[in-house]
Amino acid sequence: MRYAPKPSIYLKPTFTPTPLSDALTVDKLYLLHYFAYSKNFRFEGETHDFWEMIYCDAGEAEIQDEETSYQLLQGQAFIHAPWHFHNVKPDHANTNVIVVGFGGELSALYAVAGKLLEFTPLAKTFMRAIVSEARRAFAGPLNRVYQYKIDLKENVPPFALQSIKNCLESLFLTLLENPAPEPQPDGEAMSAAARQILDYLHENLGSKLSLQALAYKIGYSPAYLQRLFKEATGTSILQYFIGMKIERAKQLISEEKYTLAEIAELLGYDTPQYFSKQFKDITNMSPAAYEKSVRDTGILG
Repeated sequence: MRYAPKPSIYLKPTFTPTPLSDALTVDKLYLLHYFAYSKNFRFEGETHDFWEMIYCDAGEAEIQDEETSYQLLQGQAFIHAPWHFHNVKPDHANTNVIVVGFGGELSALYAVAGKLLEFTPLAKTFMRAIVSEARRAFAGPLNRVYQYKIDLKENVPPFALQSIKNCLESLFLTLLENPAPEPQPDGEAMSAAARQILDYLHENLGSKLSLQALAYKIGYSPAYLQRLFKEATGTSILQYFIGMKIERAKQLISEEKYTLAEIAELLGYDTPQYFSKQFKDITNMSPAAYEKSVRDTGILG
């Protein structure tokens, strides 16, 4: 008995696409600043036809939205809706804020506008990416107070602006979905030994750094501490310590209590000349030029 072979039938599957819609879109960028305010900074306030977000990266500031004032703490943000009068006043020296002015189809943002917003770790990641891409794409510094047009670099990477757009949209969606902070597991950000190193650097900011003394205090070899700290921060202990000294110097300069020579001595420098060299290496300005800039503008570079 012979059986006829079964016919080979190829059934072409039919795919049904799922339409993707936009809950919000950002298609215009008016300004993007990173400011480090001195205690002398004063701003008369403003109003304009685009959205503006202010995020406190360090310190704290008093902000105003229409007739209401708010205390903006580190890790918090505030979104001003278009045509809302707003103002900012740092509560003390070395208050760092990121200010972004933007436009688009953003009616969904009214749900979180006019409120203090806690940034989650994910939201902070988007914020860091936005600032990083801005520094790669924009020709000028991010701390110019009155800037009415963003100048791009000649060879700006083609994806940089889209990355800023995508990060802003993702950031706003994150704020809409979860405005409350997410708990961070213990030890996630930095190991206990790395935190001990940071504590030691803070305690000895006015001294010279001795890796041997640091290693003796924490109980590990200098080589091991160097490797551990580099993994946690991306830089060496010495470079991090120098950066801390310069940031402290900027704060002391803004307070106008000490001469530059006294600041050099307070921070453990042997000579004002060596202090000036390290300051200029990091800030691209001499301490004297920085002092004048702070006095004239109220903005820390």
